[in-house]
Amino acid sequence: MRLTAHCVLPAAARLGESALWLAEEQRLYWLDLKAPAIHRFDPATGTDERWELALEIPLGCLLRRADDLLLAGRRGLYAVDFAGRALRFWFDPNDRPADTAFNDGKTDRFGHIWLGSSHIEEREPIGKFYRIDRDGAVTVADQGFPCSNGPALSPDGTVLYFADTVGLQVLRYDLDPKTGRLSNRRLFLQFAPEQGQPDGMTVDEEGGLWVCHWGGWGVTRYTPEGQVSARIDLPAPNVTSCAFGDEDLRTLYITSAKDDMSSADAARAPLAGGLFAVRPGQCGLLEPIF
Repeated sequence: MRLTAHCVLPAAARLGESALWLAEEQRLYWLDLKAPAIHRFDPATGTDERWELALEIPLGCLLRRADDLLLAGRRGLYAVDFAGRALRFWFDPNDRPADTAFNDGKTDRFGHIWLGSSHIEEREPIGKFYRIDRDGAVTVADQGFPCSNGPALSPDGTVLYFADTVGLQVLRYDLDPKTGRLSNRRLFLQFAPEQGQPDGMTVDEEGGLWVCHWGGWGVTRYTPEGQVSARIDLPAPNVTSCAFGDEDLRTLYITSAKDDMSSADAARAPLAGGLFAVRPGQCGLLEPIF
């Protein structure tokens, strides 16, 4: 199956990222990591609220908590009050080299946050992959990545996917619900250079893994066995994150970036940095609350 996503918001984001659907608001939250801001998009009206942040770039990702959102920033995690336009520092694992930053993360169904860090210039393999427990305990689950991305979890939560962006690969781990430990690391996908680099990911209710292609002009759906089952084309080369939304969770919202394009790609992609949407036929899952 091959589909084309349409632009619902020509936002011209420098680095759009971290799409997160809140069902109770029927709105999509997302970030611009390099022109630091939290966005809230209302599909019913097409309006987008933008909250500019006085934080060091790049930002990382958004996560859900019971009564608020969490924002991973360059220096740690913050509790977010979007209505009051207020951030409150939560904590920082504080074992990271100075030239790293938090990047992408997700919450699992067993009470843990999974959060990756990356080398700022994405060259040195000093990024780590952390598990943060409900009591605030922090464990390094894996390490050695120039750029940590993804992650995504299977519908039952026992399989975790992780994108080693610079390594052009998606890894797959088993996740123990009782201990939160990862095991049985193995290669799930190996990208060819012409496919771009694996970036943000999400999973649908059937267990299909949707992988965004940085430099690859689209999103691909893979079955749990690693077979391609769908391709979504975008009129933008650098595709960064995706999340299912709307009342039926059947619209896939996709973020993109306008930075880091060649002059030729920039001429071909005037909508780069926009927010896109498509209804591919599958139903998504709500992100768990930490």
